[in-house]
Amino acid sequence: MDGTVEEKGKVKAEGELSADIMRPQGAKGPIPFVIMLHGCDGFGRVERKWGRDYGGRLVGAGYGVLLLDSFGSRGLGPDGVCSDPSQLTWARRRADDAYAALDWLIGQKIADPKRVYVLGRSNGATTTLIIMNRAIGDLHEHMFAGGFAMQPSCYLMKNVEFYAPVHLFLAEKDEATSPILCGQMAESKRSIPVKTVLWKGANHSFEDHEPIHVFHGYRVGYNAAAAEGTIKAIISALNEAKKAEN
Repeated sequence: MDGTVEEKGKVKAEGELSADIMRPQGAKGPIPFVIMLHGCDGFGRVERKWGRDYGGRLVGAGYGVLLLDSFGSRGLGPDGVCSDPSQLTWARRRADDAYAALDWLIGQKIADPKRVYVLGRSNGATTTLIIMNRAIGDLHEHMFAGGFAMQPSCYLMKNVEFYAPVHLFLAEKDEATSPILCGQMAESKRSIPVKTVLWKGANHSFEDHEPIHVFHGYRVGYNAAAAEGTIKAIISALNEAKKAEN
């Protein structure tokens, strides 16, 4: 704990994070995994439903899933860090959380070291971009095989070099994070190109089975085409990567 306002000023050098793990029935030995990262409000009711939905689909496709909770053990409330306009400070901290989870999965011989991916939404998506930054990855013993970012903030990301494939899933009507800025980032020349899908007519949090409503000043809510299309595209990309390895 770093003594932030959200942590009520508490400072603690060491601690533990909570996580839920799902694996295909009968899975033995190290298997490919996806670490899923929640948004700025933590793993509350809505985001846990997303975790079970997308996570269940990934398990059905043969992947293990770890739902990583960065806020629960730190005492952050249901609003998480949503009141912070940039949310970059927490996104950077959460990148270290994800690498700690990666090291744990590999150390426990649960995950295949070469086939662990990260999937984040909103603040967790911004975290995903930071995770995949080559400058950050080079600080760690283990690295991710790829990243999937749903509606990230691409602020200050234009010239970032990623060390593995990154896929962006954006919402045309996103009022929380700019799809235009992310599009510009994806168009920047880099050694590993960024792949982008822009869902027409979709709002932020299109993956949640909730009616369109206002959350912290911006409209969010379900879009069936975007929600279903995104998880199908993620599984397709994972399977294509598997074929390429074989």
